[in-house]
Amino acid sequence: MSNKRLLFIPVSSPQGIGEYMRSLLLAQSLQIEFANSIDIHFILNKHTAYAKNCPFETTLLEHSATKELDYVCEFIEQFRPDVVVFDCAGRAGHMKAAKKVGAKVVFISQHAKKRAKGLKLNRVNLIDVHWVVQPDYCIEPLTWAESTKLAMFSLAYPNNVGPFVAFASSEQKRDVLNRYHLEPNSYFIVNAGSGGHSVNNLNCADVYFNAALKITKRTGLTGVVVFGPNYPGVIPNSNELICLSSLQNTDFLALMSQAKVALLSGGDTLLQAIAVQTPVAACAISKDQAARLAHCVGTGVVLKANFDTDDISAKVEHIIETSFYNGLVNKYAQLENIHSYDVITEGVKNMLIGEHS
Repeated sequence: MSNKRLLFIPVSSPQGIGEYMRSLLLAQSLQIEFANSIDIHFILNKHTAYAKNCPFETTLLEHSATKELDYVCEFIEQFRPDVVVFDCAGRAGHMKAAKKVGAKVVFISQHAKKRAKGLKLNRVNLIDVHWVVQPDYCIEPLTWAESTKLAMFSLAYPNNVGPFVAFASSEQKRDVLNRYHLEPNSYFIVNAGSGGHSVNNLNCADVYFNAALKITKRTGLTGVVVFGPNYPGVIPNSNELICLSSLQNTDFLALMSQAKVALLSGGDTLLQAIAVQTPVAACAISKDQAARLAHCVGTGVVLKANFDTDDISAKVEHIIETSFYNGLVNKYAQLENIHSYDVITEGVKNMLIGEHS
């Protein structure tokens, strides 16, 4: 019996990494589930720092998959996947090619603009499942036009399934603390996304590093700064901070879940911090993050900082040193505990074994 074939086409750019990391974690989970009976393949932009280190078979493109319609369609025809996962990516032509070879099509979106792409009329009958990896409080409701299209046409309904979080085990938490000689609640964790983002010609990871220096001097807490795999500079050799290029997703979540506070961007890690109930300060460092951060501020689950070293450090200190800390923790406990890891992993698994209707 031939192996099942699973193809991942995430957004792949030198700036962001969230879509790739989500696809990678999903692929690793399904590889364990199917052992030696699955062939997993990625299509990635070769100009990303992570592309050449992907642990799965990979086709590298000169551009994003969006810009290489014919090549990607030809690959789909040759590979003949059983399931294709488009994470915030995918043109209608790609989806048509997938349906032509009998594949199930999964579309994952993470904000209203990407969700709207899954609801274009050229996607009618092309998407089998549309998962939105956001909690209800973090995304605008469907517009009247979108609801009307769903009522009139065979478009996959976008289901809000919460952030994609693979919670660390007790053993993983203990191991990562021992590795970096840390104790729970004795440190803060800092990450500006992939490390490839810049604002006003300043690399975001560098600004966060400078803020971390101030925070550790003023609070006495150890700082763990994760620069990200797309960071273009040399990782600093600091006596005051633990500076890391990158971490495995489970290690990062294990560290974040036991940190006193987190300093993050408005990307996927923000929702992961809320999910593991770690108080968080954040800046929006890309255009798609502002709306998400505003929704989180409105819900009372994050303290927003301006993209300025002094303001960032002041906001983190405010969380640590005032009753605002307990307010965030109490708010997290009140949120509906919905996460998409199990939903998506089980859903794709069922598609691969033919149980999806």
